Amino acid sequence: MAHIHSLLSEVPEYSMTQMDFYEFTAPRLKPRLRNILQRIIDGTQIRKRHFSVPAEHMSSMTEEKKLAQKFSIWKDTTMQFWTQQSKALIENSGLSVDEIDGICTSTTTAFVTPGPTVLLQSNLDMRPDITHMPLMGFGCSGGQAAINRVNEYLTAFPKKAFLVCVGEAVSTQYKRAVTISDLVANAIFGDGFATLLMVGNEHRLATQSQIELLNCRSVVFPNCDFAVGQWMTDEGVHTHVDAQLPTLIKENVKNPIANLLIDERQSIADIDYFICHAGGPKVMQAFQETFDLEDEALENTLETFRDFGNQSSTSVVTALQRCLNNSTENGLGFMMALGPGIHMEYGLCNVTPRPENQIKSKCNETTTFIERADISSALAAFSV
Repeated sequence: MAHIHSLLSEVPEYSMTQMDFYEFTAPRLKPRLRNILQRIIDGTQIRKRHFSVPAEHMSSMTEEKKLAQKFSIWKDTTMQFWTQQSKALIENSGLSVDEIDGICTSTTTAFVTPGPTVLLQSNLDMRPDITHMPLMGFGCSGGQAAINRVNEYLTAFPKKAFLVCVGEAVSTQYKRAVTISDLVANAIFGDGFATLLMVGNEHRLATQSQIELLNCRSVVFPNCDFAVGQWMTDEGVHTHVDAQLPTLIKENVKNPIANLLIDERQSIADIDYFICHAGGPKVMQAFQETFDLEDEALENTLETFRDFGNQSSTSVVTALQRCLNNSTENGLGFMMALGPGIHMEYGLCNVTPRPENQIKSKCNETTTFIERADISSALAAFSV
């Protein structure tokens, strides 16, 4: 088993309320798509999202097909956040940079070679023999996948320490909307970046850690690879979210989680903290109905989505930070993220909030709720 000693999740400076986003986007759409966007935005329940570039710049890069510029913004923004976060976590932990044994990164927004682990190694002036674990293509499950893969590594090497960096500059994938999937992607995703310091069970920081990982697993739901995906087009990255996604989750999510709980001799009722990537209201509603959960059980997850939108791989870490910031009691936690495939990364953990290990982040800011009408249209199914 491994431990999460501390973490830091942050957002870039540019932000828009959903009302602002609609007013900015609507004039660029055909009337039919404009009406659909209004209904999608109403169904998301998102208050505000953060972007790595101003909206005008985001739109102009799309119209002028400046893909290289988008990749450059992703690289510069991502490396800046991860470098600063890594330095803060190392300093706060009392470790030296030479005591970090490896870096794991996870992102799906873009790619670069040499990879981000190599760039971080250079930025942090780390020793040359660290372990590199770059993950790519996990989408929204990437944050939990990174945690789970490093947990497996640290279980085998219990004296080592790892930096785990996850982040998405999804605003650089903003696309001229010609389909409903385009509208959904433009309307729900927000940027976010997070870094965790993880240690093995025999590391001296293990007993000071906030999260003890107990049993981490992954599973791909059969015959569901059509439901969520991304691919390159001449216009840039296209994101597809199928309307069947909530139904597919409801049909497939129960058995893997039930088997985990049986193996750990636990039940849903024993879980004190649900820490999940919130794909959207319909996805979390499917999860909630499957396990007969009360609304408050998923409050940290849903509030993360309302405050920042779908941060893809970063969402589960932002939800974890919110949980630790808002909690004082020790308890059993369940962590879960769903991504393309449909791929689920999940696990149980012991939660021990330690205020001395927490670093203030930009995700602690308050946001103003914008009242929107409830939407019962089937189009709300796209708010995933």
